[in-house]
Amino acid sequence: MVERSDEYIIGRLIERIRLLIATSEDIPVDTKLQTQPMLKEFQSAVSVAPAEQDQARARGQYAFLYRELEEYPDLEALLYALRNFLPYLK
Repeated sequence: MVERSDEYIIGRLIERIRLLIATSEDIPVDTKLQTQPMLKEFQSAVSVAPAEQDQARARGQYAFLYRELEEYPDLEALLYALRNFLPYLK
């Protein structure tokens, strides 16, 4: 079994979130247009070395994404899973 880094898993979770947002017919277009750019910013914020991450900014971006997408169970689960790898999001 191949061991994956936390950074790799975080990237994969974010890519899955991005794909679900883009392909879901249940999510209104306005929500898609608001969350996709924020998701890209969030990914940039958490893809740097942990010591260089602006945790307050990442928490704010995460809170926005969670608030906008929590009513969609698959997206909520993926967002919640990010907390395992970025404990400061709790």
